[in-house]
Amino acid sequence: MVFGIPDDDLPERIFDTALQQLADGTPGTEADELFLRLRDDTQRITRRIGYKRAAGTRLPAAALLKAAAPHYGHLTAAPQGALGLITADRAMDVLARDLLTDLAEPERPAILKTMAETPDGAVLAARTLQRVSSRNDSDTPDRAQAAATLDWIGEACSLISQEIARHLAHSASRPVDELTEPEITLLWAWRHTASEAARAWINQRLDEAWTPLGLLVVLLPPDRARFTVIGNDTLQSLDALIGLEALYSRLRPHLDAPAADPDDSPDEHRARILQALREHRDGDTPTSS
Repeated sequence: MVFGIPDDDLPERIFDTALQQLADGTPGTEADELFLRLRDDTQRITRRIGYKRAAGTRLPAAALLKAAAPHYGHLTAAPQGALGLITADRAMDVLARDLLTDLAEPERPAILKTMAETPDGAVLAARTLQRVSSRNDSDTPDRAQAAATLDWIGEACSLISQEIARHLAHSASRPVDELTEPEITLLWAWRHTASEAARAWINQRLDEAWTPLGLLVVLLPPDRARFTVIGNDTLQSLDALIGLEALYSRLRPHLDAPAADPDDSPDEHRARILQALREHRDGDTPTSS
């Protein structure tokens, strides 16, 4: 049996021409079509690029990463696979990780910095760096290679963090409940590149105008948690982003007050956030310094 390209897929000729245009630095209508399909049919297009990569085709990895980054926050393809776990974002995350690993380590920081020049690209760059650096940590290379790896990762973290701070600069003067969804996503992504810088920036906002409970409500909307408002993973992320000891200190009047039943509270979600933090604070959950 011979398998062809489905009628609704991008023809192979256009697909290959688009990749060649990116390799040559001369984007045309075919490259435009490729990225339009990448936005609307993400899983299929990333899968096809992955097949070419696995077959040994030399791909314009740097050009693909830089051109795809601004589209990251605008992917419209529906989730696929069992339980809808293969989302468009996840498909793009995996492809970006693979493409970055195809580049020589000294090239990676500059590419990630270029990706991060748009807010959506900054999120993709931060997540890609986190995926690649996590995999490097498990490879246990020799000392010389480990030192070189740390050099490029440190440089990339700094460059991406600078771009995230630039993108968030305007939000610093606005009330916390006016943060947009892209800005909230950027805040979460910041912990992957420079958690100390993110902590300092956020705590400065809390010193000036933002309230800690208001920030938590924005970071943890009711529809975000499937099972618990603040599970262990979320707690670790909040520690990286804000610092748990600082957060507990700022919320002490609320946390030390008699605990009310969230079901009887006029603001159930806020009450459940406080209940979860109170339980973590008073329990044996480990935190970072």
